[in-house]
Amino acid sequence: MIMDSETSFTADIALDVLQQVCADAGLDARGAELLGPVGDNAVWRLPLEGIVARIAWSTDALPSVRRELGVAAWLAKQDFPAVRVAACGDQPVIHRGRVVTFWEEIPKPQQASTAEMGTLLKRLHALPCPDDGLLTPYDPFARQHSHIDEATGINPTARAFLTTRLTELQNAHASLNFALPPGVIHGDAHRKNIVRAADGQVMLLDLERFSTGHPEWDLTVPAVYRRVGWYDDATYAAFAHAYGLDVTEWSGFPVLAQIRELRMTTWLASRTGREPRLIPEALHRIATLRDPALPRHWSPGT
Repeated sequence: MIMDSETSFTADIALDVLQQVCADAGLDARGAELLGPVGDNAVWRLPLEGIVARIAWSTDALPSVRRELGVAAWLAKQDFPAVRVAACGDQPVIHRGRVVTFWEEIPKPQQASTAEMGTLLKRLHALPCPDDGLLTPYDPFARQHSHIDEATGINPTARAFLTTRLTELQNAHASLNFALPPGVIHGDAHRKNIVRAADGQVMLLDLERFSTGHPEWDLTVPAVYRRVGWYDDATYAAFAHAYGLDVTEWSGFPVLAQIRELRMTTWLASRTGREPRLIPEALHRIATLRDPALPRHWSPGT
């Protein structure tokens, strides 16, 4: 199969890349299990190796993948509980326009509680920033234009609305006055990226968007989950109490919440061309962005 980064990124394409890269590396890919939906990345568990493979959609992701590997090494030196790079030779591996990395599997992971998430993020935000240029400033609008362009399953009017909303929020973000000082942030601290291992240790996954930035961005994620109906009040309150701050009380929260909701919508919409089943949910999300008075009650995009 001939592939390049311009080919639509699907599970079948990712599996073909995985099998060929594993064969070259002497790894057994039999029984490979896809973990979650395919978006910018496809993540596969290799049950016979105790390894997880992460395949990025394009060589455009190479700078962030290299940074992710560097972040993992730095967190290990900080003795911070996070996913570790597997000892599988030189990484990343580039194969036919895709970028592959291998990670140690976390045994029997479960979603952490929101209280555990708050405690871990509090510890993360207290880390000193590395002084070697490893981290770059966080861009909350990364990949947004391309996600909108890729949203071929929705109509042009809906895509035009997303583009307009993106511009509006870029302007609003530029005027924000943050309450917390900048530092180390995860960048995508959603509920699937903080897990509890079999030994009870709570660990951080998916270091792709690790950056320097304002902690409010990480704190906005569980607050938005409450807005869209994925957390109830008590579940969110447990997070805020464990962290020691309720970001919804900050005046800039509505802007960050709208940015996060836009990202969640464009990411889902970008998959509609290859997953038409997601079109109704993408259009529902867009409708609620147009009219905040509508009940959100979003469905997860799995």
